[in-house]
Amino acid sequence: MPDAAKAPAVPPAGAAPLLEVRDLRTYFHTEHGTARAVDGVSFTLNRGRTLALVGESGCGKTVTALSILKLVAIPPGEIVSGKILLDGQDLVSKSEAELRSIRGKLAAMIFQEPATSLNPVFTIGNQISEAISLHNPGLTKAELRTAVLKLLNEVRMSEPERRIDQYPHELSGGMKQRAMIAMALSCNPQLIIADEPTTALDVTIQARILELLGQMREKHGTAVLLITHDLGVVAETADDVVVMYAGRVVEKADVRSLFGKPLHPYTIGLFNSLPRVDRSTERLQAIPGNVPSPTNFPSGCRFRARCPLATTKCAEDPPLVEIEPGHFSACWFASELAAGRVVDFSPAEARS
Repeated sequence: MPDAAKAPAVPPAGAAPLLEVRDLRTYFHTEHGTARAVDGVSFTLNRGRTLALVGESGCGKTVTALSILKLVAIPPGEIVSGKILLDGQDLVSKSEAELRSIRGKLAAMIFQEPATSLNPVFTIGNQISEAISLHNPGLTKAELRTAVLKLLNEVRMSEPERRIDQYPHELSGGMKQRAMIAMALSCNPQLIIADEPTTALDVTIQARILELLGQMREKHGTAVLLITHDLGVVAETADDVVVMYAGRVVEKADVRSLFGKPLHPYTIGLFNSLPRVDRSTERLQAIPGNVPSPTNFPSGCRFRARCPLATTKCAEDPPLVEIEPGHFSACWFASELAAGRVVDFSPAEARS
C-alpha cells in the first residue's frame, strides 16, 4: 500500500478539473467488425495530480490516451461520441489546425517506445527545438539552442552539450526517454500523457525516469496521465487510479483507497497476481481466461466469464456507482466486497 506520508494534496473545493473525459467512445472499423476499443469511458484529472490508467494489455488504455489528443488514425479509427474537455476546451470539436496549437503547448505526450518515436535522421537538439519553435516562431537559432540545453539540463541528461548534436541511435534507452520528456516539457504544458514511460528500461533507469516525472510535476504544477500495467509504479507515483477492463472503467478511486480496499473482482485479481513479501504463498493466483475481443464483447458485465463471483445477475450491465466516498465500482457485488467478501481466483477443485 502507498505510504501514508505520501498522501496527495486535495484540490481546492470547487476547482475545475484540468481534464474531463465524458462518455468517450473510440471505435475501429475493421474487416472483422467494429472494435469498441474505448466504450463509454469517463474520468477527471485535476491540476498538479497524477492519474494512473491501469489494466491488462487490450483494455483500451493507450487508445484512451491517443484519443485525448486526437492522435487515433482515421480511418480505421473514429471518435464516435463523447467530450474531452482540456482546460475548458472540447478537443473533440477542434479542427486539426486548432489541435496543432494545443498539442505541445497545453498537452504533450511521452510515447511508449522512444526508440521508434524519435526521428532517426534528425539530432535530438533539432527534434526538441522543432517543438519549441512551433509555438515560439520568433526565436533565433541561438535562442533555440539555449532553450534546448536548458531542457536537457533540467531532465538531467548527461553531457547535454554533446547530446544535443547526437542522433537517437547514439543514445541509450534512458537517454532517449529523457529526450522525450524534454520534448514534452518544451512548451510548459499543463498536461503530460505518459504511455508506459518505463517500458524496456532496466529497473534502475525506470526509477530515475519516474522520479524525474514526479519532480517535473512538482516544479511546474503539471498534471500527469500515466498509462501503465505496473501496480508498483502506480503505488509509487499516482494520486488517483482508474482501472479499465474491455474498454470500460470498472473502478476508480484515490490510490490509498484502491490499494487499501479494491472493490471490483478484476482489480482484486490484479492484486492477487502480484508477489507479496507479507504473505507466504507458494503459487500466485492468476485471473483465468483473456480479455474479450473488442469486436465481440459479451453482454452485461464484460468480466463475468472470468469472475468467480459471477451469477445470472451479471448478464445485466452493472453501472459505475460510488460505493464509499470517492470510490466507484462497476460490480453488482461491490457493497459485499466493501463489507469483506473474499474473491478467490484459484481453481474450483483447489477451493474444495
